[in-house]
Amino acid sequence: MRTLAWTALGFAVAAGLAEYILPVGELPYFAAALAIVAPACRLVRSRRVRARLLLICLGAALGSLDWWGHYTLHIAPSQALVGKDITITATVSDYVERYDTYDRVEVRITSGAPREKALLYLSGETMPALEPGDIIRAGIRVTSALTMQGERSWTYAARGRDLLGTVRPDSLTVTGRTAHGWKYFPQRLCHGVQALCDELFPSDAAGLVKGLLTGGTKDLREDTENYTAMRAAGVLHIVAVSGVHMFVLVGFMRLLLGRSRRTSLICLPVIWLFALMAGCKPSVVRAAVMQTLLLLAPLLKREPDGATCLGAALLALLLPNPLAIGSVGLQMSFACMAGLVFLLPKLKWWMEEHLPANNWPVWYVADSLACTLAATAFSTPLAALYFEQVPLLSVAANLLTLSVVEGLFAAGCVVCAVGLFAPTVGRACAWAVSWLVRWCLGVYRVVSRVPFSCLSIRSPRTLAWLAVTYLAFALWYICRRKGYEIRADRPACLSLLALLSAILYGRFAIPTGESLVTALDVGQGACVVLADADSAVVADCGGSGIGSGLASVGDAAANYLMSIGRTKLDMLVLTHLHADHANGAAALLYRMPVGCVVLPADGDDSDGQRREVLRAAERRDVPVVLLSDPAHVDLGNIALDLLLPERQSDENERGIVVLTEQAGGRALVMGDAGREAELALLAARQVPDVDVLLVGHHGSNTATGASFLRAADPETAIISVGYNTYGHPAQKVLARLEKYCDEVLRTDKMGDVTVRLGGKTLDEDG
Repeated sequence: MRTLAWTALGFAVAAGLAEYILPVGELPYFAAALAIVAPACRLVRSRRVRARLLLICLGAALGSLDWWGHYTLHIAPSQALVGKDITITATVSDYVERYDTYDRVEVRITSGAPREKALLYLSGETMPALEPGDIIRAGIRVTSALTMQGERSWTYAARGRDLLGTVRPDSLTVTGRTAHGWKYFPQRLCHGVQALCDELFPSDAAGLVKGLLTGGTKDLREDTENYTAMRAAGVLHIVAVSGVHMFVLVGFMRLLLGRSRRTSLICLPVIWLFALMAGCKPSVVRAAVMQTLLLLAPLLKREPDGATCLGAALLALLLPNPLAIGSVGLQMSFACMAGLVFLLPKLKWWMEEHLPANNWPVWYVADSLACTLAATAFSTPLAALYFEQVPLLSVAANLLTLSVVEGLFAAGCVVCAVGLFAPTVGRACAWAVSWLVRWCLGVYRVVSRVPFSCLSIRSPRTLAWLAVTYLAFALWYICRRKGYEIRADRPACLSLLALLSAILYGRFAIPTGESLVTALDVGQGACVVLADADSAVVADCGGSGIGSGLASVGDAAANYLMSIGRTKLDMLVLTHLHADHANGAAALLYRMPVGCVVLPADGDDSDGQRREVLRAAERRDVPVVLLSDPAHVDLGNIALDLLLPERQSDENERGIVVLTEQAGGRALVMGDAGREAELALLAARQVPDVDVLLVGHHGSNTATGASFLRAADPETAIISVGYNTYGHPAQKVLARLEKYCDEVLRTDKMGDVTVRLGGKTLDEDG
């Protein structure tokens, strides 16, 4: 009857309600209500249904109380310290991670604050070379366990890190080492394997191998080209250590030691050592628990049951930390596994009924397709929600590389083992194995560059296609259960027709004679698309994150362009090189063909964006224009004036200002230009009447003066802004915009903002 599975379902549902809907203070009352309602389940006639409802209610009551208790004991005390300066003593629990602008390290606090796990950040300076087991003392400013967007999504708390803090410079000192250093052997092993991979494998292959062997994706994320390609191809799951890795690991050990009970017992500690080495992420723990139960079932003379294993893994994760229900990794991992547990057997049955028994190439392709379809059936809506795109060619990418990846994981283990004792032989083996890595990455890059390889979830047409697809298959399943013989190709054809309609409609989304000015919702940043029926220009491409913060700004821009029928970009203009205006530019260059890139010639590069953009442009053979004088450019029916305010000292003030004339209307994109730039433009008589104003510096009080607004006289003002601590947009600026503009639109309130131009004739003197 799968008691554990139904109890886990109720627990997870209650934890999800607590995470996203129910107020914390009402959780005990919700649990009490469930306890009161539970006896009413006895009124249900069916014994099986009655038992399931009782288990679900029991699990839900337990989940509500567990979530409330965990929040009260762990999160609330940490939240009470937010904004305060404290001094803590802590034990380092992992190695320092170094990034371009900051370092961070995970610790467990022992005094000075609640004894919880914490992430400590140090910006602008370098942390000492800390090792797991070091005892440190540091002065920190407590930030929050919330995400940076300030939403109620306990991203860090869901991972068991209940406090975030920024370290005060020169306050971090090492005071000793713990006597229990043996506890950190998995972290040391992980660090050693990563160092060995760096030593043995070529630099272009080491990142993926480290991701497969240890789950560490830092190096892979810093390789913008390949990481963008993997995201667009829908294959990032291969570096999230999960069931595939456990299956290959156990299979490899059985190949060496034989299929015996002793081998199964030996596999158990190896599995959990591997899980600890990979950081015990939700997908890792889920895979370890399920593989453990599958190994123990024959030893205990029990039949392995996928649903029960899945429920046990879910409870193993949520009982000690119910806030883990908010982890994207947990949700994606269990959604994939649910598809494999419940859908894959049905697909296998269909294959046995319809495919020739001895044709192994057909079976190989069919089996790969079945596994991919089953794994993505339930995870696709979650991927669309969190990453705001649907990779259409993920099935093809998996089909071409999944078996190679499985072999690559096993080969990587062998290479590291050989390289540990014979480095020269290990490097030779690693050189040969690296060609498998290059094959996989090459496939992902090719797939990501195919037009319409991804659909943007922001498009209503994409949402309609997803709705039609899932509704059609749901109805087909219900009809089959009722005894109606309906072939599976009927809902599949309906889904395909809806998909083709969504793609083809986008090609005619902009009628001839009209034009769009769109400010994409990229959080605290800017990305403006100027497009008509034939041409497209993007002004700026950067931000602090979109939606959940997991999606890329470059991907969002590429997906939006494809949703309006554009398969190439005529020009990318970066007004300046601050990260919130340029950190998605490289990803956009890797995703689609670009005619040219325009940068300010003397732009400051304090955020390190110039190197990344120039490298991406060089790899894609895209010409780069370093603008030192104002220029006029005609791109089909879009006319651009690229303006440079003169004699400005601040980086924001020296940026490019984009004035566009399209479809009988004008738009002015100010970037981060402030008062000095506005006055310089007014003095040079370069501010005409405009229809649309992209407000400068996200609505900062240092920009958008009254004299500038009087000269521009915009009908519509758009503010590209997201969660920030700068006070953007300023109330004074909003008041001025209300006075001088017909309407004021904000991306943080409305999402993507589109203004359609067309059908107007400009006054020559305007």
